[in-house]
Amino acid sequence: MMAPAPRPRGRIVRFVAPAALVTPLAAVIVVVATAAGGAGQHRESTTAVSVRRLPPYWTVRPGDTLTEISAKTGLGVRQLEAYNADADPQSLVPGERLLLWPHPPAPRPKPLGPLYWTVRPGESFGSIAAKTAVNLATLEQLNPRLKPASLQPGDRVRLRP
Repeated sequence: MMAPAPRPRGRIVRFVAPAALVTPLAAVIVVVATAAGGAGQHRESTTAVSVRRLPPYWTVRPGDTLTEISAKTGLGVRQLEAYNADADPQSLVPGERLLLWPHPPAPRPKPLGPLYWTVRPGESFGSIAAKTAVNLATLEQLNPRLKPASLQPGDRVRLRP
């Protein structure tokens, strides 16, 4: 008995090999098109832009519109309207400040100023209190070793605790 002749594999390989190459190429194209979001589509983000740090405010310049501000900041127009409910989107005024964060940070506290004052000729506790806006009684309380009558140039007066 004779063994059956082997079938030629050339025909199958001719069809399977191109399909195997085209499938990953199609998958890459779909992934790239999906990541780009489409050319004509506008997708508005619901969260703050995390790629770059935005300042808490935008100062409106002449000719600015919410659409332009949106494009420059990466925030959506709806977000800008939500953060600035009292601003009229149809008539933005140059110099007007628009919020770019839902809750902007509190302003930084004013620096306290120097801790000590070096006495100059002719100064007294009263003149130091007037120049530093520190209460005279507070100066006397913070400096129990210094006597107002014997204050000398070069003495150091404590201004705050």
